[in-house]
Amino acid sequence: MRLFAKRQPLHVALLIICLLLPICCWAKVSINVPLGHWSYRAVDKLASLGLIRSAVYSTKPFTRLEMARLIKEAEAILNETTERDEGGLKQNKIIQGILARLRREFDPDLAELEGDTGISSYIKPIEDIYLNYFHSNNDFSFENNKGQEYSKGTNLRVGFSSHGMFLNHLAFYINPEYRHSKDQFSGASNDLTLLEGYAKAEWSNIEVEAGRDSMWWGPGHHGSLILTDNAKPFDLIKVSNPRPILLPWIFRHLGLLKVVGFWSQLEHNRYVPEAEFMGMRVNIKPFPFLEVGASRTILLGGKGPRAAKGPTDLSAREWIKVLSGKNIGGKLDTDQIAGFDMLLRFPCVDRFLRIARSIDLWGELYGEDEAASLPSRNGYVVGLRVGDIFLAGKTDLIIEHANNVIPGYPRYWYNHGVYRSGYRYEGKVMGHEMGSEARDMFISLEHYLGSRLVLELSYDHQKRGVQGSNPEERERYDAILTFQADGYLVRGGYRYESVENSDNIEDKGRNNHILWVSLNYSF
Repeated sequence: MRLFAKRQPLHVALLIICLLLPICCWAKVSINVPLGHWSYRAVDKLASLGLIRSAVYSTKPFTRLEMARLIKEAEAILNETTERDEGGLKQNKIIQGILARLRREFDPDLAELEGDTGISSYIKPIEDIYLNYFHSNNDFSFENNKGQEYSKGTNLRVGFSSHGMFLNHLAFYINPEYRHSKDQFSGASNDLTLLEGYAKAEWSNIEVEAGRDSMWWGPGHHGSLILTDNAKPFDLIKVSNPRPILLPWIFRHLGLLKVVGFWSQLEHNRYVPEAEFMGMRVNIKPFPFLEVGASRTILLGGKGPRAAKGPTDLSAREWIKVLSGKNIGGKLDTDQIAGFDMLLRFPCVDRFLRIARSIDLWGELYGEDEAASLPSRNGYVVGLRVGDIFLAGKTDLIIEHANNVIPGYPRYWYNHGVYRSGYRYEGKVMGHEMGSEARDMFISLEHYLGSRLVLELSYDHQKRGVQGSNPEERERYDAILTFQADGYLVRGGYRYESVENSDNIEDKGRNNHILWVSLNYSF
């Protein structure tokens, strides 16, 4: 991992931009809540019901202190809520149970917010510990699962996380994991890996992170076009303001602001070895019901004669050309994705429609090309969430559609003429897992059988290589049961997956039956 081999001009610029942001508070450093953690869905449910209004939800991960701040906000708004009917939120056992579990999970961070604990230095050897078991009749992988691959037969994952803080402004986090796979033909394999691990430095709500971590940019639930945790976590340097801020003067009307920029170097074993990958995102929240984001990622540099110029080789004028997004050949050729996204929340629709309490709408529009200084050859994601169907706090419905098919331009998205390994890291797409020239339809129903027991049923249909002669079609059916209480999280699930014309080869198909169970305990 050669994170500090070069000084990157773009990173310096991002750091200067962040330092120019107003100093809104004297904060402590805080580690990130890993993507995939159960608290993201819990906070999203509370936000969709109007109990959280200041979350900038489309830029993740959150820090633990930011998650604690949102929990306090939800509790405060809930305490001020006037019940409109017997099923009101204030007395709803589901909502109360979610808040109780969040408060237990983030109790130390809530204590930091609720009182001055002074200068802190500590090491927590074990934050949580988990065991995951999978069994399948074929090799498989789950989408948005940090690039992990599973073998036919038995798969076991055992890991834990640890973190520490030093003098309030320095912190570290590690998540080592042991992996075991076994089937009757290939035998057993064992591996020990660092799934995620990083160090952080923070001062006055400006945070610098270096190490291995994942990011998710965009409001999509099942996938986002520009950046997700579908691929392996990046070895990166990242600069951000972890807590959204208000700009001064007339810029206050823009609302809450969150900015993040990063740089990473991809793997050696690709068409252009050790290509450099960087990006920047700006997220604003002008109103409690509206979030707007804009993002750009750039793949450039690398080693060997095929590589374009890297960040340190570009002059100021060349940087302007590159950032313009125009098609530039030769040594200025880069692979870029840029665009915009939006999230709208309507938390009180039960006043007009007595069948649901809230409606969320979101959309992403990102381009793999440029025309008239705007993204073109666009892909999109659109989604709808109907929250609290039947007004009992138990049932949510999510429908999401994604499409990056460009008529007349087959395989355009996530591919490039110079960077022929594409918009991928270790073989996995860094954006939406459906891949290139694809359409995806995702439907999910989440229902609380009790305050601690949740059933999720979902269906996903994908069509890949749509303009080819043998489009690949995937159908996935999932049933997941979750039980959570007193620090324990127990999940179990079954997936049936059907694939036709696999890898766009006619009549090549397979069916997967996947059983899995996950046990987690948080100390």
